[in-house]
Amino acid sequence: MIETNITKMFGIKHPIFSAPMGPFFTRDLALAVSEAGGLGVLSNVNII
Repeated sequence: MIETNITKMFGIKHPIFSAPMGPFFTRDLALAVSEAGGLGVLSNVNII
């Protein structure tokens, strides 16, 4: 595992960050990445 300040701060096991890709990236995908030990990210493009 790569250990950095960010992985320590967020408790990330695997240094995988999901890219928020507008309407194609759902909360379920962000949750799956987070539950797998990565950092799931949501986009705010659908809020407007």
